[in-house]
Amino acid sequence: MMDKNPQALALAFKKCKGKKLKIKELGITPNMPLEAIETMIETLATAKALEADTPMADQVKGQRWYVENLVKFSGLDSKEQLEAEYEDSFASEASEDEMLQALDAMAA
Repeated sequence: MMDKNPQALALAFKKCKGKKLKIKELGITPNMPLEAIETMIETLATAKALEADTPMADQVKGQRWYVENLVKFSGLDSKEQLEAEYEDSFASEASEDEMLQALDAMAA
């Protein structure tokens, strides 16, 4: 296994921390009933629409993506969460050599 890029790892940690805090704030759990998820999406979309002075319908898709991803993220353990965020952060933080090394590792 190759060493992790420290900048991508730091960014992944920050993103994990932010998501975990938002999950706690919203009371999200990995096994939330669908009805609770739908209610949360509607509530957040309404708040966003009021803030942006747009119709609520314009906000639903983005809030659905956001909430559903937080629910999924909440079902991962900390190591899986950090790895998922690292994978997401790697391309924006890694050098070309690190990217090539990662791509070569995929072919092996």
